Amino acid sequence: MPTDRPPMRADARRNRERVMRAALEAFAADGRLVPLDEIARRAGVGAGTVYRNFATKEALFEAVVSDRVRAMVDEARALGAADDPGAAFYDFLARVVEAAMVNHALCEALMEQGAGALEGECMDAAFTDALDVLLRRAIEAGDVRGDVDVHEVRTLMNGCMAMERFRRAAVPPRRITALALDALRPRQDVTKQGNETEVSRKDGACEICDRPLNTSRTGRPARYCGPACRQKAHRRRTRA
Repeated sequence: MPTDRPPMRADARRNRERVMRAALEAFAADGRLVPLDEIARRAGVGAGTVYRNFATKEALFEAVVSDRVRAMVDEARALGAADDPGAAFYDFLARVVEAAMVNHALCEALMEQGAGALEGECMDAAFTDALDVLLRRAIEAGDVRGDVDVHEVRTLMNGCMAMERFRRAAVPPRRITALALDALRPRQDVTKQGNETEVSRKDGACEICDRPLNTSRTGRPARYCGPACRQKAHRRRTRA
């Protein structure tokens, strides 16, 4: 006995698309809190039309966010052969965080791993796998420290999304993300204010002149060989 469903009528297909568009806007603004009746109102259809297409609000939510996550998976897969693996990895993470900043539903889905299946493929697992390819290529290129895995990267990404959504107005957009992603870089690459890069100083050497350091009487590691270099460092910080 055939199990394929008959094709949807044109009007039914249009109604489903209207519901999906309305749900995308509503969930992006309010997340799962928005009621189905409100989505039906935005779509210009009756509540029964929504329920005929999606039995529950959770089913509608998964359909909406899974479609959005699939677009991200496609992008990550396309970047899997990028000439600059490090840039591809960091830029992709930054774009995901930026998208989640203005899309409550996407933020919830990625943080809770709530993206469902599309065409038989679990979108959350597909997202993790595609991100893992970018991560491993960036590690091999020396642009990401080698002691992290994709699950730790997703946890860090979740933290960035939460911080960016609830950041204080005094903090520039994406500044928190840039600082957090620095934790993934090899130790010699440290981002400073103004996107400058500072190479870590040699152990046991003055940060200014590279002369050998004397042991500090307090037991704390010394940074400068004497007052002159300490004052020079202070002037540099003041100018910066």
